[in-house]
This record gives sequence, structure tokens and C-alpha cells, in this order.
Amino acid sequence: MDYTVANGDYEKTHKKILDCGKKIFKEQGFEKANLRAICKAAGVTTGAFYGHFEDKEALFSELVEPIVNHIQSSYAMYEDKSFDVYKRESHIKKETISKILESKAQGSIEMVLYFFEHKDVFELLVFGSYGTKFNNFLDEIIEKEDKNHFEILSMIYGADHVNDVITNRGIHLINHAYFYALSEVAVHAKSKEEVKLNATLISEFFNEGWKKIRGI
Repeated sequence: MDYTVANGDYEKTHKKILDCGKKIFKEQGFEKANLRAICKAAGVTTGAFYGHFEDKEALFSELVEPIVNHIQSSYAMYEDKSFDVYKRESHIKKETISKILESKAQGSIEMVLYFFEHKDVFELLVFGSYGTKFNNFLDEIIEKEDKNHFEILSMIYGADHVNDVITNRGIHLINHAYFYALSEVAVHAKSKEEVKLNATLISEFFNEGWKKIRGI
């Protein structure tokens, strides 16, 4: 057997299964998607499927993990940079807070553009992952954002006085609204221009609120 041909066939079949899985997951969500239907659409037997993936969730994971890893690494990089700036000042200046919020807004716009460019997979991750380990992915990011906001506000006001300005629940409600609003932009936009317009609108709107909460 020619290894190059055999390997080429494997890659072609693998991609076909991925494409068909993505289509069916998008239409039905992970939990309702039927493995036999995916195999039928891909033109493979279930036995052949298991030569490529351990199970249905392994297929789903291969589809969404690249975007998950990108989101996590980008988020961690931004937060590290933000905290490094905040920690340089014993008394955080208003100009510093404003610049970081502006940087956050720009980062959010770039991230939503990335979501838009990978819309099918992002939509699976956020709206079609029930029944997988990714089901609470966005909520986990929001939970991290809640903790980060509390830490930043603690640096500004002192940990004992944050709740004099905003409750933990209030922080969560704002972050939840923000992330889901940006997600809706990515999923429903028809063009990059529309993404930029609406992501900018949302980021600037929420930033004005955070400026007030952070004492600007």
C-alpha cells in the first residue's frame, strides 16, 4: 500500500467527519446529534468513525478546542498585562484606569472579530455544547472576569470597601450581560464592518459604566 495515498485518504475522511459533525451539531446541538446520522452524512461506518474519534464528544472537542485555547490564552495574556500595569502604582491614577479600559475595549473588538471569523464553531461552543465538558465554558470565563473585577476594585478602593460601590452579584450581572451581548454580535453579524460597529458600541457603552464604578 502506498503510505502517502493511505494517509491522504485518512485525512480526507477525517475532515469529512469533522465537517459533517459540525453541520449536524450546529443543527441539533451536541446532545441531540446522532452518531449514526453523522456517519451516514460522512459516508463512513461507525467502525470507521472509531478509527478517527473515540466517541461523539471527542469529535466535538476537536472542533471547538482550537477556539477554546485561543480564547483562554488571549484572555490570560490581556489580564496579565492589565494587572502588571495596575500593580506599578500604589495609588492607581484615573488615567491608568481609563487607558486599561480602552485597551480592554479594543481587545474585545478584536476577539469578537475572531469569533465572527470562526462563527460556526463559536456558535457550537456557546449555544450547542450542552452535554459536553464545554457546556459552561462562557460562564467559566465570566466567573474569572468577576474575580478579576473584584481584585481590581479592591486595588482601587480596598477589599473591605468594594461592596460599598458594587455588590458581587452586580459585578456578575454586568459581566454576564457584556459577554453574551458580544457573543450575539459575533453570531448574528453579516459582515466584519457590522461586527466592528456593534462590538465598539457595546464595549464603549459598558466601559462608561465601569469608569463610573471605578471612580472616573
